[in-house]
Amino acid sequence: MAPQPELYPALHRVRDVESAGIQDLQQIIQTFPVIDNHAHNMLTEDNAYGSPEHPFESITSEAQGAALTDHVHTSLAHMRGIKHLAEFYQCPETLQDVKAARYEWVRRDYPGLIKKCFEGTHAIMMDDGLSPEVIHPFKWHRQFVPTVSRIVRIEAVAAELLENLAHAAGFMRVGLDADWHISQTESFLVRFNTVFRNQVRTLANDPDVRGFKSVVCYRSGLDISLESRKNFRPHQSLTESTLLQSFHSFLQKAVRDHKYRIQQKEVNDFLVVAVCDVLEKLVDTDGESLPFQFHTGLGDTDINLVKANPAYMQPLIEAFPQVDFVILHSSYPYTREAGYLAANYSNAWLDIGEAFPMLSRDGEEAILRQALELTPSSKILWSTDGHFFPETYWLANKHFREALERLLTSYIAAGDLTVAQAIDMAVDIMFWNSNSLYKLDEERKYPELLRACGREAVDSMRTLVNGGSKSPSFRSYASTTVAMPGATSARSGASSSTANIPMGSHSLPLRMGSASAPSGQSSTALLAQNLTTFDTFLQANAGVKYIWVQYLDYTGTLRNRMLTTQQFRKQLSTGKALACTTALTRLLQDDNPATGCSATGQFLLAPDLSTLTLNKGIDSPSATVQTWWMADSEQVPLVEHYDRCPRWLLQSHCDALKSEFNISMLMGFELEIIFMQPVMNENKADFVEFEPLHMVHSWSNMTWQQLDMLPIIEEIVSHLAEIDIHLPQFHSEAAPGQWEFPLPPLEPVQAVDALYKTKDVIRNVAKKHGLKATCYPRPYSFTCGSANHAHFSINGPDHTVEKYEAPFLAGVLEHLPALLAFMLPVEESYQRVNAGIWSGGEYVCWGTQNKEVPLRKCGPGHFELKTIDGMGNSYLSMAALLAAGLHGLRQDLKLEHKDCMGDPTGIGEGERQKLGITTQLPNTLEKSLKALDRDKVLRRGLGYAVVDDYLAVGESLMAKLRGFGDVKRRLWLLARY
Repeated sequence: MAPQPELYPALHRVRDVESAGIQDLQQIIQTFPVIDNHAHNMLTEDNAYGSPEHPFESITSEAQGAALTDHVHTSLAHMRGIKHLAEFYQCPETLQDVKAARYEWVRRDYPGLIKKCFEGTHAIMMDDGLSPEVIHPFKWHRQFVPTVSRIVRIEAVAAELLENLAHAAGFMRVGLDADWHISQTESFLVRFNTVFRNQVRTLANDPDVRGFKSVVCYRSGLDISLESRKNFRPHQSLTESTLLQSFHSFLQKAVRDHKYRIQQKEVNDFLVVAVCDVLEKLVDTDGESLPFQFHTGLGDTDINLVKANPAYMQPLIEAFPQVDFVILHSSYPYTREAGYLAANYSNAWLDIGEAFPMLSRDGEEAILRQALELTPSSKILWSTDGHFFPETYWLANKHFREALERLLTSYIAAGDLTVAQAIDMAVDIMFWNSNSLYKLDEERKYPELLRACGREAVDSMRTLVNGGSKSPSFRSYASTTVAMPGATSARSGASSSTANIPMGSHSLPLRMGSASAPSGQSSTALLAQNLTTFDTFLQANAGVKYIWVQYLDYTGTLRNRMLTTQQFRKQLSTGKALACTTALTRLLQDDNPATGCSATGQFLLAPDLSTLTLNKGIDSPSATVQTWWMADSEQVPLVEHYDRCPRWLLQSHCDALKSEFNISMLMGFELEIIFMQPVMNENKADFVEFEPLHMVHSWSNMTWQQLDMLPIIEEIVSHLAEIDIHLPQFHSEAAPGQWEFPLPPLEPVQAVDALYKTKDVIRNVAKKHGLKATCYPRPYSFTCGSANHAHFSINGPDHTVEKYEAPFLAGVLEHLPALLAFMLPVEESYQRVNAGIWSGGEYVCWGTQNKEVPLRKCGPGHFELKTIDGMGNSYLSMAALLAAGLHGLRQDLKLEHKDCMGDPTGIGEGERQKLGITTQLPNTLEKSLKALDRDKVLRRGLGYAVVDDYLAVGESLMAKLRGFGDVKRRLWLLARY
């Protein structure tokens, strides 16, 4: 593929910063794109002309009512703004003429006006908390600038949650006196605290979200009390707390008036502290979190100007040293106080927005001077605070560039700066500081930005003026894996295009330690951290009494050990782990051994707390946790992974892709399930049949009979959402009682974790309603079967997809016959895969949007594997897939197969030859197992012991089932899958 064209081909380029001149500086300041780290949405076209609620005069003033309409025209900021807008619209310099000219432009081409006003803006961090009923959603703005991300306003999230929870609790009594006892409010507050924190965690892992914001300054002031930090500690009663009393009063009034806007100091302060607490814990668990923005200073008359001074935030900033606080709006008139905080606290940042164009020319320049009096330029961020009217963006950027140019050239003239230092300072404030803080990764997507400011040969992640170093400009996630001694460490991060969405809203990754503890942590500290993580989970889920420790064997059977929470906590505190016999890798579904099974040896089950998730759909006060299999050792914490661990195999191949090729993978599954009516024998000891649930059923349809099934399906979807598995859609499939549950894209190990958690929930809900949910590949001979289609995509910086898509795909195709041994693991699997029924066909090939081939190309670097069902161990099958792709990358294999646009079976031998389609897929399990046995690359990549164990299991299961006869084998498999 041809390389992507540059977004900024005409951008002024400084080839050698050290020899740059004043004109280079001026060109850079006037043309280099900006990252607007705080702004708001545009009004919809119907509201864009101006109205009493949103007067156009507000673009240069925070005044309201008569103070705005009667007096703003005499302010220097307004007069200068109208002069510049008259130049923009090429009309006379009066407010009336500007309004008339913009009215015509809005009427004629509103998107064109927005595009013009957004020129020079590269990225916007958009707070979408203003008037949602009259604005465009934040994603709508992506048609105008390359990057638009969301800043979440926490008070809006809290108000919505409060209303929903109050409704669910039966408190909704609009117009009536609130008469419940404070003890009910205490229970409600505990529930709200849990749900609110979980929602913040979920939003923090949303790839569209790049930060949070509080308007506590408007509601009750920046003198935020930290008292509520004590209220939700284990065994801490809320009964006598000021927070509970205040919350009780607020909630009763909110329910009575049906107004949930939070304007009670103790409650507002509690929200801020709760978010800070979540963000700080995300640093401990994920390695980093998102910035937290605060409105300060300049605002409308709702604000208490005295308490808008950011100096009040000093205790908060000190209390949460790992949370990045962004002090918004230049803090005018408290810019120096904000500058002090940014200069003296590594976790405080000064935003110099909103003052442009609200102040006069001298005022704007004074803001910049005051900011730079004490604050390092590496701690200063630019924003417009643009809102409602596109002209607010245009004016702010114009005034800011003018002021910055005047200020820096004056410093150069005075001998305080060199031109090179001034250029670095300018581009840091305009772009690189925000790019780093919000982890936008723009320099990887648009390398011409580095070249333009002379940084192509330098580590672009650091701010050059101060040589500082914030974390790299990509979103990383702390690994829950353990590094093998002497091996490459586990993954340190993923590009911003790979979103990490945790398994559940209560998911808290376990930091298990490695050969050398990270950051100098001792083993004791690591164990204490694990306990804190688990105790936090229990605090949020007080009813949990049991933990199910899970591990998936080579037959795809999910096995569990149940522990009380006390016993599980004891194991975490000592670093001891449950032991499991090494015979597991050669056990069949009914616990009979496969050929070569040995009773000697054990490995250890180390819980991965990132998967700690409530059980849903079952009446049990329990939670599940997946495990890493670790080598048997007395060492605490455990260090070495057991080389036959399926999850570790998958993670290690992800690590290899990242370390060798800087590739990050995403995966997602289309889980197809058939719900059946089980028929038991007389003593209820075994199944005698699984009958169709109904026969009047069709794809994506809701027939009269299917409507009976809908409440069960919706119950499943609701339970999944409660543990943060949010389905993009769900629908009926073609077979009787068949439904499809597409899962969201995640990093590979997380994706498979989510798959098995989803299966758990579906199984539980179906059982509750007397049904059997099965992924058996072909329950009915007269219609289609069930698949578990796997989507995978290559992600990375620059031209990763163009460079690596072909060799990766070539590797997968070369090894596809052997891969089928993992992906179609029982003989029944091959009854589903035939030509002409959209199930993957009969040949090794690929095709763009072609459902008659085993690998359907869905987009650049994105493929759907169709020759896979839900019967096997998906950690193993996905590890094998990546091993094949890695082989293609390492050998730089050429993609000999051409894009197949039709059914390869039906196009004939001649056409297949032209497309390079020469190999048939195995059509039996026996053939695919033989292909795996012969595949030296997969043997080496997965480990000889793993492949030998898997072959033994496959062959032993095949022999066992062949001795059953058709009826018994069908019932035997349906009962277990």
